[in-house]
Amino acid sequence: MRLSEIRQMEVKVTVTNMANRMIQLDFPNDQRIEIQLLSAGEVVLTKWSENHAIKDKPVSVLINPGEHVEYKESIATRDLTPGKVFTAEVFFPKYPDLKIRQKFLTEP
Repeated sequence: MRLSEIRQMEVKVTVTNMANRMIQLDFPNDQRIEIQLLSAGEVVLTKWSENHAIKDKPVSVLINPGEHVEYKESIATRDLTPGKVFTAEVFFPKYPDLKIRQKFLTEP
């Protein structure tokens, strides 16, 4: 990943319902996902929620069998340095088992 002058990285996560029945995800506010950027030593460098206002707006999301829902957000990369390995971690705060991690190398 090249650190651009914008100092933002787009993150996209897709949740697919692999079950044979509809699933319901309930959210207490308008935050669906949390994104964290971690150093090679697993230190959290930045969190998406630190730069966004979260409103109390409960909602339920229904996902039919075989269907998916996609979330796209951007996170600040100002705390990243070139030529190092970092980890992007995305999870649902209310459903911590729904988590994915991806390591990436910033270009020098």
